[in-house]
Amino acid sequence: MSELVLETMGLTKKYKDFYALKNVDMHIYEGDIYGFVGENGAGKTTVIRLVSGLSEPTNGGYRLFGIDSNDERIYQTKKQMGGIIESVSINKQMTALENLKLQAIVTNTNKTDEELIELIKKVGLNYDEIKKRKAGNFSLGMRQRLGIALSILSNPKFVLLDEPMNGLDPQGFIEVRELIKKLNEEGVTFLISSHILAELDKICNRIGFISHGKLLEEITIDELHNKTRRKLELVIEDLSNYKDKLINGLNISDYESFNDKITIYDSLDINSVMGYLVENNIKVESFSVIEDTIEDYYINLITRGGKDE
Repeated sequence: MSELVLETMGLTKKYKDFYALKNVDMHIYEGDIYGFVGENGAGKTTVIRLVSGLSEPTNGGYRLFGIDSNDERIYQTKKQMGGIIESVSINKQMTALENLKLQAIVTNTNKTDEELIELIKKVGLNYDEIKKRKAGNFSLGMRQRLGIALSILSNPKFVLLDEPMNGLDPQGFIEVRELIKKLNEEGVTFLISSHILAELDKICNRIGFISHGKLLEEITIDELHNKTRRKLELVIEDLSNYKDKLINGLNISDYESFNDKITIYDSLDINSVMGYLVENNIKVESFSVIEDTIEDYYINLITRGGKDE
């Protein structure tokens, strides 16, 4: 197992009688693209604000690169971290280069104009096309790319991205996703919060599910795919006459049926099922294989209040 980049221990944030976050223990390892999944108000941004130092926890704490949040060295350690929190912070009256130059001053990062221009190109912006254009005239996807450039200006090892896909069109999704993957291959660890689960499924290697301030589960994307339930749905003409024969002949144990539709959860070879239906002259009106999405998994997780004991 790789080294822990971020570990939270009982991280809690309370506002009067409301817990925005309650006893969160999360683990992000070096090289992760960690997807933080939850509905609006689930606690994703609260975690990011606490870890980045924009807010203080009510209880609990965290370690960043092995340094405890109560250790005075944490301020130096946070220089290895960058991010976009809540929204991209850019000056819309400035060009991309001017924004980066300002950020370099704020973060005391020594970069030449040539290095900043290379950074603009690295995040997929065409510098020749945009060098005179103010950021306020950028598309949302272009602003997100500039925001990522700002977040990695100081060459951080760990980047926090709060809802980076918000408002993007499909092409923007692809562009930002590929950029994150490219940076990760270059050694950057990511924490990405989002409620767009299908997008995280395409990019993350680990997922943390959070709801109502409680971390429900941490799971690798491979484990998630293994747990995602595949089902075979058949609509059979006059199912009542064939149901027992179908169940016994295919050795089905996990199923649901209603009227002429039967939903089978057993892991069956599709070709064998089709062959059995043909051989026994069972007339099928429709035949479909359905795999639950991670949205389905998340909803089920919320319903049962967390992972199975």
